[in-house]
Amino acid sequence: MQRTVYYTHLASPWGSLFLAGTDKGICACRFMNGKDQAGPIAAVMKQNSEALIKEDSVPLTPAIELLRRYFSGEPERFLYPLDLHGSTFQTRVWSALREIPLGTVATYGEIAGEIGSPRAARAVGQACGRNQVVLFVPCHRVVAAHGKLGGFGGGLNLKKALLRHEGWVEV
Repeated sequence: MQRTVYYTHLASPWGSLFLAGTDKGICACRFMNGKDQAGPIAAVMKQNSEALIKEDSVPLTPAIELLRRYFSGEPERFLYPLDLHGSTFQTRVWSALREIPLGTVATYGEIAGEIGSPRAARAVGQACGRNQVVLFVPCHRVVAAHGKLGGFGGGLNLKKALLRHEGWVEV
């Protein structure tokens, strides 16, 4: 049986959001911010080379509803099944990121220590950069030492906006 990846685009308070998932879970969630829509589709196709890629929001309805509640300001933990592709180190980082509570941040070094690799703060940052499922794996909640924002694929303005939306107060 051929595997299918379903995808759709959603409007969010911060622009268009690309969402894709399989029967296992969400495999892509990215803010588009003027980016070419072919990019996320190509990335999903690369990860799922044998799969049929189909634009259809119906199979993604539960995830879409979760996102809409989040957008409307309801506190949400994204405890939704994921279909992630990454190294063992990356999956350990992504699991740790899912534990960062709404409205709080952790440093790259803290995450490195939490996963048993205390000297791997830079590698944690790289794993954050490879995260294909923003919001579901909240890499925007990771900051540099001393509370500096660090990087974010969607840009620092989006990172700040997401953190403020979640109730984080800058120190």
